[in-house]
Amino acid sequence: MASSTAARSRQLQNSLNSDDAAALRAAELAAWARRNAKVILTVAGIVAVLAIGYVYYRMDRARRHEAAATQFLALSQNPTVATAAGAGQVEQFIKRHDGTTEADQARLLLAEIRMNAGQPGEAVKVLQPMSQKSGALSAQGAMMLGSAQAQAGNRAAAITAYNRAAELAALPYQRVEALGQAALMHEQSGDFKGAAAIYTRLLADAEEGSPQATVLQMRLAEVQARAGGR
Repeated sequence: MASSTAARSRQLQNSLNSDDAAALRAAELAAWARRNAKVILTVAGIVAVLAIGYVYYRMDRARRHEAAATQFLALSQNPTVATAAGAGQVEQFIKRHDGTTEADQARLLLAEIRMNAGQPGEAVKVLQPMSQKSGALSAQGAMMLGSAQAQAGNRAAAITAYNRAAELAALPYQRVEALGQAALMHEQSGDFKGAAAIYTRLLADAEEGSPQATVLQMRLAEVQARAGGR
C-alpha cells in the first residue's frame, strides 16, 4: 500500500513539475513578446503585404490571360488576318500580351502568314525567340522555324531548328517528326552519313517489327547505299 501511495505521489509531483515548466515557458514567451513587440508587428506587417501582393499578382495574371485568350480568339477568326493589315494586328497583339501562351500562339500564326506570303526570313525573326526558351509551344515553334529556314534555303539552320524541336518535344511522335525532318535536310544537302546517323537513332527507339521500324530500315538502307556510292 505504501509503495502504491509513493508512486501516486511521484506521478503528482511530476505532473506539477511539468505544469510549472509549461507555465514558466509561457511566461518567458510572453515577456519576450513584450520586449520585441515592434519587431513582431513589423514582421507581421511585411508578411501581410507580401500575402496581399501575391494574391493581387495571381488575380492580375489570371485577368491578363483571360483577356489574351478572348482577344486571340477574335483575332484568329478575323477573315482579314492573313492580309498585311491583319499581320500588323497580330504583331500588336504579341506586343500587348507578350509572356502569355496566347502571344506564342500569335507568333505561330504570324509566322504562317509570313511563310504563305513568301517571306520566310520574316517568319524566322518571329519564331527564333520561341525556340530559345522552354514553353508549352516551344517545340512547335522550333518545328515551324525549321520549315521557315528550309523555305529560305538555309538547310543547315533548318537542321539546327529541327534538332532543337526534338530536344523540346514533350511527346515521342513529336521527337520522331522533328528528327525525321532533320534527316531529310541532311539528305537534301547531300550529307547521307548525317541522315544515316539520325535514322539509326530513330530505329534504336522504334518498336521492333512495327511499321515505323520498317520505314526507318528502308530509309536507312537507302541513305547508306547512297553514302557508300559517293
